[in-house]
Amino acid sequence: MVGADGVRFPSRYDCVRLAPLGSTEPLDLVFGRRDTPTAAESLLERVRAVGYVDAEVRLEGCGRWKVLYDGITSYPQGASSAAEARRAGLDAWLEIQPPG
Repeated sequence: MVGADGVRFPSRYDCVRLAPLGSTEPLDLVFGRRDTPTAAESLLERVRAVGYVDAEVRLEGCGRWKVLYDGITSYPQGASSAAEARRAGLDAWLEIQPPG
């Protein structure tokens, strides 16, 4: 979306930076995004209940709340964690950490 003064506002898809296979960038294990803090906290409870006790909620630049674990040290470790989370019934994928 572009404002009247030409400033471009990010869409909700601009904040999703899926990690390509074998990425060497800093990575996050993402469990989902929600439109409200309450909905994100509800998802966080489910994520922590299956063992991701260090997962957290962060407001991202696109105005949504992201549930993630940022302790990923390598692509293979992240891919293994994502597969484990999916086996536990969670949606999970690897994303490149946002700059900053």
